[in-house]
Amino acid sequence: MDLITRRSSRLRNRQAGKETRPSTSVEAEDSHRNKRQKTIIIPKNTSRGCSRDDVGLDVVQNPPTVSNSLPDFRRSQRISPSELIRRENAIFQKENELKQKSHDIDDRMISLSKKEYEASLVMSQLAERDARETLSQLEEHFTCALCYDILATPYSLNPALCGHTFCAMCILRWFFSRLHQACGGWHESVDCPICRSLLTITPDHIPRLSITFPFVPNRTVAAVVESMVEKLSQAPSNPTIQPKLEDHEDVWVFGSKRHKRRECKKNKLKEETDNVVSSNVMDWREGGHLRGEWLKKDRDGKKEMAQLFKSWPTLRSQDFIELKRKLGV
Repeated sequence: MDLITRRSSRLRNRQAGKETRPSTSVEAEDSHRNKRQKTIIIPKNTSRGCSRDDVGLDVVQNPPTVSNSLPDFRRSQRISPSELIRRENAIFQKENELKQKSHDIDDRMISLSKKEYEASLVMSQLAERDARETLSQLEEHFTCALCYDILATPYSLNPALCGHTFCAMCILRWFFSRLHQACGGWHESVDCPICRSLLTITPDHIPRLSITFPFVPNRTVAAVVESMVEKLSQAPSNPTIQPKLEDHEDVWVFGSKRHKRRECKKNKLKEETDNVVSSNVMDWREGGHLRGEWLKKDRDGKKEMAQLFKSWPTLRSQDFIELKRKLGV
Protein backbone atom coordinates (compact mmCIF):
# COMPACT_ATOMS: atom_id res chain seq x y z
CA MET A 1 0.00 0.00 0.00
CA ASP A 2 2.79 2.39 0.84
CA LEU A 3 4.61 1.48 -2.41
CA ILE A 4 1.62 2.33 -4.51
CA THR A 5 1.19 5.58 -2.66
CA ARG A 6 4.85 6.65 -3.26
CA ARG A 7 4.66 5.77 -6.98
CA SER A 8 1.52 7.73 -7.49
CA SER A 9 3.01 10.71 -5.70
CA ARG A 10 6.10 10.70 -7.95
CA LEU A 11 3.90 10.62 -11.05
CA ARG A 12 1.92 13.52 -9.75
CA ASN A 13 5.10 15.45 -9.08
CA ARG A 14 6.39 14.80 -12.61
CA GLN A 15 3.16 15.93 -14.13
CA ALA A 16 3.17 19.04 -12.02
CA GLY A 17 6.77 19.73 -13.01
CA LYS A 18 5.93 19.53 -16.64
CA GLU A 19 3.13 21.95 -16.28
CA THR A 20 5.14 24.40 -14.20
CA ARG A 21 8.43 24.23 -16.27
CA PRO A 22 9.68 27.72 -16.99
CA SER A 23 9.89 29.14 -20.48
CA THR A 24 13.63 29.64 -20.11
CA SER A 25 14.28 25.93 -20.03
CA VAL A 26 12.18 25.44 -23.16
CA GLU A 27 14.13 28.14 -24.96
CA ALA A 28 17.40 26.58 -23.86
CA GLU A 29 16.28 23.22 -25.15
CA ASP A 30 15.25 24.72 -28.48
CA SER A 31 18.60 26.48 -28.76
CA HIS A 32 20.40 23.22 -28.03
CA ARG A 33 18.34 21.47 -30.69
CA ASN A 34 19.17 24.15 -33.27
CA LYS A 35 22.86 23.82 -32.54
CA ARG A 36 22.65 20.11 -33.03
CA GLN A 37 20.96 20.65 -36.38
CA LYS A 38 23.81 22.96 -37.51
CA THR A 39 26.48 20.45 -36.58
CA ILE A 40 28.56 19.25 -39.57
CA ILE A 41 29.79 15.71 -39.54
CA ILE A 42 32.95 14.91 -41.51
CA PRO A 43 34.85 11.65 -41.65
CA LYS A 44 37.97 11.36 -39.51
CA ASN A 45 39.92 9.21 -41.91
CA THR A 46 39.43 9.24 -45.70
CA SER A 47 42.32 7.02 -46.57
CA ARG A 48 41.74 4.18 -48.97
CA GLY A 49 41.46 0.64 -47.63
CA CYS A 50 39.38 1.55 -44.60
CA SER A 51 36.02 -0.15 -44.29
CA ARG A 52 32.85 1.69 -43.70
CA ASP A 53 32.74 0.52 -40.12
CA ASP A 54 36.26 1.84 -39.44
CA VAL A 55 35.43 5.37 -40.55
CA GLY A 56 34.93 7.52 -37.52
CA LEU A 57 32.91 10.71 -37.45
CA ASP A 58 34.15 13.94 -36.04
CA VAL A 59 31.90 16.80 -35.20
CA VAL A 60 33.09 20.21 -36.45
CA GLN A 61 31.29 23.27 -35.31
CA ASN A 62 32.72 25.59 -38.09
CA PRO A 63 33.19 24.97 -41.88
CA PRO A 64 36.79 24.64 -43.33
CA THR A 65 38.55 27.96 -44.14
CA VAL A 66 40.41 28.96 -47.36
CA SER A 67 43.80 28.59 -45.67
CA ASN A 68 43.03 25.02 -44.79
CA SER A 69 42.00 24.18 -48.37
CA LEU A 70 45.04 25.93 -50.01
CA PRO A 71 47.48 22.99 -49.72
CA ASP A 72 44.92 20.71 -51.32
CA PHE A 73 44.55 23.24 -54.19
CA ARG A 74 48.32 23.40 -54.67
CA ARG A 75 48.58 19.64 -54.70
CA SER A 76 45.90 19.53 -57.37
CA GLN A 77 47.91 22.02 -59.50
CA ARG A 78 51.13 20.01 -59.56
CA ILE A 79 52.50 19.34 -63.12
CA SER A 80 53.76 15.99 -64.16
CA PRO A 81 57.38 15.62 -65.43
CA SER A 82 56.20 14.75 -68.93
CA GLU A 83 54.15 17.94 -69.05
CA LEU A 84 57.19 19.96 -67.92
CA ILE A 85 59.32 18.43 -70.66
CA ARG A 86 56.66 19.19 -73.24
CA ARG A 87 56.43 22.82 -72.12
CA GLU A 88 60.23 23.23 -72.12
CA ASN A 89 60.43 21.88 -75.66
CA ALA A 90 57.70 24.28 -76.75
CA ILE A 91 59.60 27.20 -75.18
CA PHE A 92 62.87 26.16 -76.86
CA GLN A 93 61.12 25.87 -80.21
CA LYS A 94 59.55 29.31 -79.80
CA GLU A 95 62.94 30.77 -78.82
CA ASN A 96 64.57 29.28 -81.92
CA GLU A 97 61.81 30.69 -84.10
CA LEU A 98 62.31 34.15 -82.61
CA LYS A 99 66.08 33.91 -83.12
CA GLN A 100 65.54 32.94 -86.74
CA LYS A 101 63.20 35.87 -87.24
CA SER A 102 65.78 38.17 -85.64
CA HIS A 103 68.46 36.86 -88.01
CA ASP A 104 66.11 37.36 -90.96
CA ILE A 105 65.45 40.94 -89.91
CA ASP A 106 69.19 41.60 -89.56
CA ASP A 107 69.80 40.15 -93.02
CA ARG A 108 67.08 42.34 -94.46
CA MET A 109 68.52 45.42 -92.77
CA ILE A 110 71.96 44.62 -94.17
CA SER A 111 70.48 44.08 -97.62
CA LEU A 112 68.55 47.36 -97.44
CA SER A 113 71.65 49.21 -96.26
CA LYS A 114 73.64 47.74 -99.13
CA LYS A 115 70.97 48.73 -101.64
CA GLU A 116 70.79 52.20 -100.14
CA TYR A 117 74.56 52.55 -100.41
CA GLU A 118 74.50 51.34 -104.01
CA ALA A 119 71.68 53.77 -104.85
CA SER A 120 73.53 56.68 -103.24
CA LEU A 121 76.69 55.64 -105.08
CA VAL A 122 74.84 55.58 -108.40
CA MET A 123 73.34 59.00 -107.65
CA SER A 124 76.79 60.31 -106.77
CA GLN A 125 78.22 58.89 -109.96
CA LEU A 126 75.45 60.47 -112.02
CA ALA A 127 75.98 63.81 -110.27
CA GLU A 128 79.72 63.60 -110.91
CA ARG A 129 79.13 62.77 -114.57
CA ASP A 130 76.77 65.73 -114.83
CA ALA A 131 79.40 67.95 -113.19
CA ARG A 132 82.06 66.78 -115.66
CA GLU A 133 79.73 67.56 -118.56
CA THR A 134 79.00 71.00 -117.09
CA LEU A 135 82.70 71.76 -116.73
CA SER A 136 83.31 70.49 -120.26
CA GLN A 137 80.66 72.87 -121.62
CA LEU A 138 82.14 75.77 -119.68
CA GLU A 139 85.63 75.10 -120.99
CA GLU A 140 84.39 74.62 -124.55
CA HIS A 141 81.94 77.51 -124.96
CA PHE A 142 82.61 80.02 -122.16
CA THR A 143 86.37 80.48 -122.12
CA CYS A 144 88.04 83.86 -122.33
CA ALA A 145 90.27 84.21 -125.40
CA LEU A 146 92.79 86.31 -123.45
CA CYS A 147 93.33 84.31 -120.24
CA TYR A 148 91.93 80.92 -121.37
CA ASP A 149 89.94 80.62 -118.14
CA ILE A 150 86.21 80.54 -117.52
CA LEU A 151 84.64 83.93 -118.24
CA ALA A 152 84.35 86.11 -115.13
CA THR A 153 82.06 89.16 -115.46
CA PRO A 154 81.82 88.80 -119.26
CA TYR A 155 81.91 92.04 -121.28
CA SER A 156 81.69 92.50 -125.03
CA LEU A 157 83.31 95.19 -127.13
CA ASN A 158 81.12 98.05 -128.26
CA PRO A 159 81.25 97.75 -132.07
CA ALA A 160 78.19 96.05 -133.50
CA LEU A 161 80.30 94.13 -136.01
CA CYS A 162 82.44 92.59 -133.26
CA GLY A 163 80.53 91.31 -130.23
CA HIS A 164 83.30 89.09 -128.89
CA THR A 165 83.15 88.54 -125.13
CA PHE A 166 86.01 88.57 -122.64
CA CYS A 167 86.54 88.72 -118.91
CA ALA A 168 86.06 92.23 -117.55
CA MET A 169 89.55 92.40 -116.03
CA CYS A 170 91.15 90.88 -119.15
CA ILE A 171 89.57 93.34 -121.57
CA LEU A 172 90.40 96.27 -119.26
CA ARG A 173 94.07 95.30 -119.13
CA TRP A 174 94.14 94.78 -122.89
CA PHE A 175 92.44 98.15 -123.54
CA PHE A 176 94.68 100.18 -121.21
CA SER A 177 97.78 98.43 -122.48
CA ARG A 178 97.29 100.52 -125.64
CA LEU A 179 97.25 103.74 -123.62
CA HIS A 180 100.27 106.00 -124.14
CA GLN A 181 102.02 106.36 -120.78
CA ALA A 182 103.42 109.84 -121.40
CA CYS A 183 100.30 111.70 -122.55
CA GLY A 184 97.53 109.47 -121.23
CA GLY A 185 95.77 109.09 -124.57
CA TRP A 186 95.23 106.64 -127.40
CA HIS A 187 97.10 107.76 -130.51
CA GLU A 188 95.72 104.98 -132.69
CA SER A 189 92.49 103.05 -132.92
CA VAL A 190 92.09 100.05 -130.65
CA ASP A 191 90.87 96.86 -132.33
CA CYS A 192 89.36 93.58 -131.14
CA PRO A 193 92.03 91.03 -130.23
CA ILE A 194 90.13 88.34 -132.16
CA CYS A 195 88.50 89.85 -135.25
CA ARG A 196 90.48 93.14 -135.37
CA SER A 197 87.33 95.24 -135.57
CA LEU A 198 88.07 98.86 -134.65
CA LEU A 199 86.63 100.29 -131.47
CA THR A 200 85.19 103.76 -131.13
CA ILE A 201 87.96 106.29 -130.59
CA THR A 202 87.97 107.67 -127.05
CA PRO A 203 87.39 111.45 -127.26
CA ASP A 204 89.79 113.73 -125.40
CA HIS A 205 87.32 116.49 -124.52
CA ILE A 206 85.06 116.13 -121.51
CA PRO A 207 82.35 115.48 -120.63
CA ARG A 208 82.28 112.40 -122.79
CA LEU A 209 79.08 110.72 -123.91
CA SER A 210 78.17 107.35 -122.41
CA ILE A 211 77.92 105.83 -125.89
CA THR A 212 81.69 106.25 -126.25
CA PHE A 213 82.26 103.73 -123.44
CA PRO A 214 84.00 100.85 -125.27
CA PHE A 215 82.51 97.95 -123.26
CA VAL A 216 79.04 96.42 -122.98
CA PRO A 217 78.07 93.86 -120.30
CA ASN A 218 77.02 90.51 -121.74
CA ARG A 219 74.31 89.66 -119.20
CA THR A 220 73.09 86.55 -121.00
CA VAL A 221 76.49 84.89 -120.92
CA ALA A 222 76.99 86.08 -117.34
CA ALA A 223 73.75 84.42 -116.20
CA VAL A 224 74.64 81.12 -117.89
CA VAL A 225 78.18 81.06 -116.53
CA GLU A 226 77.10 81.94 -113.00
CA SER A 227 74.46 79.20 -112.95
CA MET A 228 76.93 76.60 -114.22
CA VAL A 229 79.61 77.66 -111.75
CA GLU A 230 77.06 77.44 -108.94
CA LYS A 231 76.11 73.97 -110.15
CA LEU A 232 79.76 72.91 -110.01
CA SER A 233 80.02 74.16 -106.43
CA GLN A 234 77.50 71.49 -105.40
CA ALA A 235 79.25 68.65 -107.20
CA PRO A 236 79.71 65.49 -105.06
CA SER A 237 83.07 64.24 -103.90
CA ASN A 238 84.86 61.80 -106.18
CA PRO A 239 83.45 58.26 -105.55
CA THR A 240 85.80 55.32 -105.20
CA ILE A 241 84.01 53.35 -107.92
CA GLN A 242 83.97 54.73 -111.42
CA PRO A 243 80.65 54.85 -113.27
CA LYS A 244 79.91 51.98 -115.57
CA LEU A 245 80.21 52.95 -119.20
CA GLU A 246 77.13 52.66 -121.34
CA ASP A 247 77.04 50.88 -124.69
CA HIS A 248 77.37 54.12 -126.64
CA GLU A 249 80.39 55.36 -124.65
CA ASP A 250 83.17 53.76 -126.76
CA VAL A 251 83.09 50.32 -125.14
CA TRP A 252 84.99 47.85 -127.37
CA VAL A 253 83.68 44.31 -127.52
CA PHE A 254 86.04 42.72 -130.03
CA GLY A 255 87.47 39.35 -129.11
CA SER A 256 90.95 39.37 -130.60
CA LYS A 257 94.00 39.93 -128.41
CA ARG A 258 95.02 42.99 -130.38
CA HIS A 259 91.64 44.58 -129.88
CA LYS A 260 91.74 43.66 -126.20
CA ARG A 261 95.13 45.34 -125.85
CA ARG A 262 93.77 48.41 -127.59
CA GLU A 263 90.74 48.32 -125.35
CA CYS A 264 92.94 48.20 -122.24
CA LYS A 265 95.05 51.11 -123.49
CA LYS A 266 91.97 53.10 -124.42
CA ASN A 267 90.29 52.42 -121.09
CA LYS A 268 93.48 53.36 -119.26
CA LEU A 269 93.75 56.61 -121.22
CA LYS A 270 90.09 57.38 -120.62
CA GLU A 271 90.48 56.62 -116.92
CA GLU A 272 93.43 59.02 -116.67
CA THR A 273 91.44 61.69 -118.51
CA ASP A 274 88.46 61.16 -116.22
CA ASN A 275 90.70 61.44 -113.18
CA VAL A 276 92.06 64.78 -114.44
CA VAL A 277 88.55 66.06 -115.15
CA SER A 278 87.35 64.82 -111.76
CA SER A 279 90.23 66.66 -110.12
CA ASN A 280 89.22 69.85 -111.92
CA VAL A 281 85.62 69.32 -110.83
CA MET A 282 86.80 69.05 -107.23
CA ASP A 283 88.62 72.37 -107.63
CA TRP A 284 85.33 74.01 -108.63
CA ARG A 285 83.48 72.74 -105.57
CA GLU A 286 82.75 75.00 -102.62
CA GLY A 287 86.13 75.95 -101.17
CA GLY A 288 88.10 74.84 -104.27
CA HIS A 289 90.94 77.06 -105.43
CA LEU A 290 89.63 77.43 -109.02
CA ARG A 291 86.26 78.56 -107.72
CA GLY A 292 87.97 80.96 -105.31
CA GLU A 293 90.05 82.51 -108.09
CA TRP A 294 87.00 82.86 -110.33
CA LEU A 295 84.95 84.53 -107.58
CA LYS A 296 87.73 87.02 -106.85
CA LYS A 297 88.17 87.83 -110.54
CA ASP A 298 84.41 88.21 -110.91
CA ARG A 299 84.17 90.64 -107.98
CA ASP A 300 87.14 92.70 -109.16
CA GLY A 301 85.77 92.90 -112.71
CA LYS A 302 82.34 94.10 -111.57
CA LYS A 303 83.89 96.67 -109.26
CA GLU A 304 86.35 98.10 -111.81
CA MET A 305 83.81 98.23 -114.64
CA ALA A 306 81.21 99.92 -112.45
CA GLN A 307 83.69 102.60 -111.31
CA LEU A 308 85.02 103.16 -114.82
CA PHE A 309 81.54 103.51 -116.35
CA LYS A 310 80.44 105.89 -113.59
CA SER A 311 83.46 108.19 -113.96
CA TRP A 312 83.92 107.78 -117.73
CA PRO A 313 82.40 111.15 -118.78
CA THR A 314 84.80 113.13 -116.54
CA LEU A 315 88.03 111.09 -116.61
CA ARG A 316 91.15 113.03 -117.56
CA SER A 317 94.48 111.86 -118.99
CA GLN A 318 96.07 111.64 -115.55
CA ASP A 319 93.18 109.45 -114.36
CA PHE A 320 93.74 107.07 -117.28
CA ILE A 321 97.46 106.85 -116.46
CA GLU A 322 96.67 106.09 -112.80
CA LEU A 323 94.21 103.40 -113.84
CA LYS A 324 96.80 101.89 -116.21
CA ARG A 325 99.29 101.73 -113.31
CA LYS A 326 96.65 100.16 -111.06
CA LEU A 327 95.92 97.43 -113.59
CA GLY A 328 99.61 96.66 -113.87
CA VAL A 329 99.93 97.00 -117.64
